[in-house]
Amino acid sequence: MADSNPIKRIFDLYTSDLSYQEIEKLVKREASEVYEFFKAEIPKPNPHQNKFSRGLIFIRSLFNAFIMKLPPARRIFYLISLLFFVVGFINGQSFYLLSGFAIVNLLLAFELADKLSAKSELDVARKIQFDLIPKHESKIYNYEIATFYEPARDVGGDYFDIVETPDRTFVIIGDISGKGMAAALYMVRVQSIFYQLIDSYSDVKDIIINLKKYFSKNLRREFFLTVTVAAIEKDGTVNIARAGHPPAFHYKHDSKDFSVINSAGMGIGLNDKGLFEKTLEVITLKPSADDILFLYSDGVTETMNIVRDLFGDENVKRIIKNNHDKSAEEIKMSLLRSITAFRGTAYPNDDLTMVVLKSAHSSAS
Repeated sequence: MADSNPIKRIFDLYTSDLSYQEIEKLVKREASEVYEFFKAEIPKPNPHQNKFSRGLIFIRSLFNAFIMKLPPARRIFYLISLLFFVVGFINGQSFYLLSGFAIVNLLLAFELADKLSAKSELDVARKIQFDLIPKHESKIYNYEIATFYEPARDVGGDYFDIVETPDRTFVIIGDISGKGMAAALYMVRVQSIFYQLIDSYSDVKDIIINLKKYFSKNLRREFFLTVTVAAIEKDGTVNIARAGHPPAFHYKHDSKDFSVINSAGMGIGLNDKGLFEKTLEVITLKPSADDILFLYSDGVTETMNIVRDLFGDENVKRIIKNNHDKSAEEIKMSLLRSITAFRGTAYPNDDLTMVVLKSAHSSAS
């Protein structure tokens, strides 16, 4: 028998798809994101004022920041709705109260339509970005390879690619400062420039220097790019250089310890004062059998939990060492499980990219 209670039917209608995760997302993520969005418009509190005065100033500033973000026409109608509400409340006139309520809901419908339209476009952009990420490959010459990419938002600014040429294969990881659509657009541009440069140059240093020459003219001042480029030769030799990117890790199976591939190099788009070309360094290594190379973006080591602790380099090394006898794919999955468990209910604070390379040849090859 259908429930005849209309209030319960309405309640069920509006809460049928509600979950604890949705409430948690609203409280923990969306509220903080809204605050970050408006924070730039809120003046810093005056420490000489009492808490009550600072609270009033904060509320007023937050309200003004919200109002000024609305398009002019909607801003006027929103203020009219507030005026109607105040008049209706003071005079006890339901017409004004209902009119104010109707205007607010109409504005909410407009804003929701805008958001859903933008979300639809972001979904398309996300699909395009994932189409640009290389499809899963299990081997490069004598290396097992496992990769992972996850943007913190719908689209991200991490760049990851595997580019094969007749003589060698390039593994590239880059990171555009910031997150979201602007960083993602730059990521697409970085990819196209890399393809052109790899067609023209074989040396990783030449590739990065010419990448820098291009982006020093075409990168907006508030953005910068870090990148690691590893050229894997057919005999297993790896030539690796980085421009401001986090250093790679090399787990050595024979000695059971790590070396950090911390080649010198500055980020692209920073004021390097002519030092970029002079400081860029290429390191050449030939991993032994069962050695592991780990390339990543800073979103891996800087993953935060709910109390803003960092996952850190040592956790990454520990997990790789504890799983060194497993395949590259299994090592990657162990890292992802540990990162997810560490992050807990916190939401991703940065894009996440990693490449695990495990050597299957002997050093004599």
